Amino acid sequence: MSSNGGEGERVNEHRISRLCDILQLQQVKATYCETVDECARNVDKAAASFGELFTEDAQADYGMGPLQGRSALIDFLVNVIAASNDSLWHSLHTPRIDVTGDTAVGHWTVLARLKRKGASTAEMLCGRYLDEFRRTGQGWQISSVHFMREG
Repeated sequence: MSSNGGEGERVNEHRISRLCDILQLQQVKATYCETVDECARNVDKAAASFGELFTEDAQADYGMGPLQGRSALIDFLVNVIAASNDSLWHSLHTPRIDVTGDTAVGHWTVLARLKRKGASTAEMLCGRYLDEFRRTGQGWQISSVHFMREG
């Protein structure tokens, strides 16, 4: 960039801040997916990680009814996933993230390979996430998760 101060070449602090927010939000969602995968291996580790990812008043809908509050989400994710799967692997694609001040909305396409307990083969799950985030004293956290299965 030029240091001549031309309007078209000046560093736009707002844009840089927004890009930093988007990268941080992608990190939060990637950590969420890694933590979901961890549920099948280490429930305690996953529960601790989820505690840092969700706001206290977080809500979610995974297609099995609404969940209200961080504790309800953690209980659902840890117990349902660990009880029904031997392994999981999530892969996020096509992020679209809109940041407005201290809130953000993220749209993601997800592919998940899962091997259910007792199954001899793994299956692929395709879907979309619609997430809401809030900037807190701990940084960006997930305030809402909505998973929609595709296909």
